[in-house]
Amino acid sequence: MSFLDKMKDMNEMRKQAKELQGVLSQEQVTGDSHDGAFQITIDGNQNILNVTINERIVGDKQALEKGCREAFTKATDQLKKILATKFSSMLK
Repeated sequence: MSFLDKMKDMNEMRKQAKELQGVLSQEQVTGDSHDGAFQITIDGNQNILNVTINERIVGDKQALEKGCREAFTKATDQLKKILATKFSSMLK
């Protein structure tokens, strides 16, 4: 494989990575804590788009920390499932 062929392959990979990032940014999932007091919405690139906190737990630091972890974990788990489904069909 010549140097020019390698450069073409690298450019193609960059192009595919950019397209993939665009596809991922269009996905959105929301995870919530087990009590529903905390919600986080993320995109396919795992950027946090929105955080919602129920007023009843605002003064409870431990509840906020726990709710944040639970909501983010649920959102990322949902995202992993969506991406696994999308990419499994792309690889076939």
